[in-house]
Amino acid sequence: MTKSESNYILKLRNSGLRPTKQRLKICEVLFERDKTFHFSINDLTKILQNNHNEKISVATVYNTVHAFQRKGHLKEINIGKVKKAELSRELLIPRETIRRKLEDLKKEKFIDIVDGNIEVKNKSFEIKDLNTIITKYSKCLNIILDNLIDDKIVIKKNITEDHLLNNFSKSWLDILSMMIGLSLIWRKFLKSMENWFIFGTCGLNQMYNLKDSKNFRDLHSDNTENFFLNLTQEEMSRGLNPTTISDLTGIPRQTVIRNLKILTKSKALEKDSKRNLFYVPKNTSQQKSIVETLKKVQLIISDNVLRTLQTI
Repeated sequence: MTKSESNYILKLRNSGLRPTKQRLKICEVLFERDKTFHFSINDLTKILQNNHNEKISVATVYNTVHAFQRKGHLKEINIGKVKKAELSRELLIPRETIRRKLEDLKKEKFIDIVDGNIEVKNKSFEIKDLNTIITKYSKCLNIILDNLIDDKIVIKKNITEDHLLNNFSKSWLDILSMMIGLSLIWRKFLKSMENWFIFGTCGLNQMYNLKDSKNFRDLHSDNTENFFLNLTQEEMSRGLNPTTISDLTGIPRQTVIRNLKILTKSKALEKDSKRNLFYVPKNTSQQKSIVETLKKVQLIISDNVLRTLQTI
């Protein structure tokens, strides 16, 4: 008997289950892994049948998984009963759009909806370009950590990608929580996700201009206000044209043009008519709202980053 088999038998008995051959095979699929494994009962049953040639009933899989879950060997992700009105309110998206989006997600097999309950399918947890995300997040953590070190709040420690991968579930939860929080903040201010992508791309362009100029000045005692004033200096306000914005965001050019009209009308962006370029302006009636939104963004980022740092 191998050490792994001994551990599986111990887990099963600890969960009040008899260590049968079928349950040991379930343990093998669940626990012989280096990375976090997300699954539904149906997914696990298919894996056992297709990859391991084990004909195990759904009931056996269900009882085994839930016995492990009760003892803390597995964690259940349960969204529960979904109310379209509640999703609409929380996400600031019309109810009919919510209905269509849920149907789209179901059609693409990201979710399943049974009796009003949402089951997140395994496909939803497939992460594209994970290495890039982890690399950029670790870089972000190190920049913040350097500031904490300068303020003598913490001692020196270099955060690597391995730190995040070794605490993957918690780190990924923090990243998702941060992105959802940021999305909702900007969605509320700019009225649509497309507007956020367009406004954010113009703002990011000015951030790169500021970084390249290496001319960050002390223009205001408030850090956020100071950032905005530096970002919107005349030499930083070299804008982007609709075609470039479309290429960078993946939003169709005609849709970009329509949304640019909305953003310029609301004074969130300004247009250089001679060159057909768009940028975040300094002297705008929206300056106060933009700065207040940036402060909310800072709180979301700092809260989730702090949670990650406390974990690793």
